[in-house]
Amino acid sequence: MRICQVLASWGHGGLEKHVVELGNALCEEHEVAVIAHPEMQSRFDARITFIPVDFSRGRWSPGLHRDLLAALKSWPADIVHAQANKAASLVGRLRPLVKAGGFVATLHNQKGSTGMFRHFDHVIAVSPGIAVLIKSRPVTAIYNGIRAPQPVENGRALLAAEFGFDAARPILIGVGRLVEAKAFDILVPAAARAKAQVLIVGDGPMKSELEAAIAKTGAEVRLAGFRTDAQHLMAAADGFVLSSRNEGFAYVFVEAILAKRPIVATTIPMVAGFVPDDLLAPVEDVAALADRLTWAVEHPDDWRQKMQPYFDKADNELTLQAMVRKTIAVYQNLENKH
Repeated sequence: MRICQVLASWGHGGLEKHVVELGNALCEEHEVAVIAHPEMQSRFDARITFIPVDFSRGRWSPGLHRDLLAALKSWPADIVHAQANKAASLVGRLRPLVKAGGFVATLHNQKGSTGMFRHFDHVIAVSPGIAVLIKSRPVTAIYNGIRAPQPVENGRALLAAEFGFDAARPILIGVGRLVEAKAFDILVPAAARAKAQVLIVGDGPMKSELEAAIAKTGAEVRLAGFRTDAQHLMAAADGFVLSSRNEGFAYVFVEAILAKRPIVATTIPMVAGFVPDDLLAPVEDVAALADRLTWAVEHPDDWRQKMQPYFDKADNELTLQAMVRKTIAVYQNLENKH
């Protein structure tokens, strides 16, 4: 198959990571082109035809529509796959001018309208909770899979030493940008109530606010800032906390569960079916999150045992191989219809 991926964002977020890993895996057996911002080119396999388009322009920009149309016509595809809302908006408008065997779009989060997805033959949603937002088109839930993180020898001892944690007590970790959506402002007071040791990995505009909250509450929380070894830090911790107010698909959650880290999380759609209900806290509920954390740090062996069936499920559903296999099945189904 000739598969063209369209990505309208750039950077190092979960969406970009997903498209890079999907494209690089697809090109093992298929011809692949990626239309994306020039800054993304170095992250794709050399076997991929990379077509640069400046997506920094607004989604109504005539120049952006002109350049994207030229890019789509320059590489005739069997499947055109638009990733997320902006790409779906653009490709949807241009569809009448582009020949392809099928048009697919992926919905990555709960934000904004989903009206642009009505122009596509099939929609992929990154979780069943996201899939219910699509009413007018065929939709398949496919989790964003990754390669399982590898543990680091003596990682836990190194983690405790670097950040000054008590190695005799559980060390938990949260990972993400320091922004409102991640709700670390809820995690800090919850950790203080639970007397839990927590490392937060990430940087962002809420850093000063979180530092003040840590000082005020006396929470045993350390802010690590941005780290290129976040996966290794996660694999070294005793457990993972996802405190988010909202998420489309949290790669850090998948990294944690594939690393066999027991989890406490909030009731966002993507965690449904992968974390026991009694380890979930309502969004923005400090007391409930503190209650779950207290139980987890006081019963670490039971916490891990409770998570074991979910670790097994993740091994079957959240790997890169599973994601690629299910995505190709969507493509092939469209090809067969044409």
